[in-house]
Amino acid sequence: MNRTFHSKVDGWYWMMMAVTAFLLFDFFWFHYILLAVLAAAVMVFEIEMLVHTRYVVTVEGTLEIKSGRFVPDRAIGLSSIKSMRRVRSVSIAPALSQDRVEVVYLSEGENKKVQVSPQNGEEFIRWIEKRKQFK
Repeated sequence: MNRTFHSKVDGWYWMMMAVTAFLLFDFFWFHYILLAVLAAAVMVFEIEMLVHTRYVVTVEGTLEIKSGRFVPDRAIGLSSIKSMRRVRSVSIAPALSQDRVEVVYLSEGENKKVQVSPQNGEEFIRWIEKRKQFK
């Protein structure tokens, strides 16, 4: 059975959405049409990320990282994961929180990293370690 972990959402993300909504209203109110359209596009992107950012551990042995329609999905084989650790970061990643899990994995002969922010990071790490044992 697949296990889905939804992204934890920090207050900074909600604040960013509130500022975007305020700007959208303000630009619309004062008839700055191009700026209103731009703010609306940003708002749609933010909502997409909020609703669709999730991490799925599949029965086939992959970690699927999904972040909405506008960001390409990523699939990582559980057997290629070399290490995982908890980190706090503000770097660009498919994560809506500063509390993250850094996943180091082997891809095309080199180590790569991705940071994700599941709501329960410890359970996420345990679940992946458990699934790796059975593959």
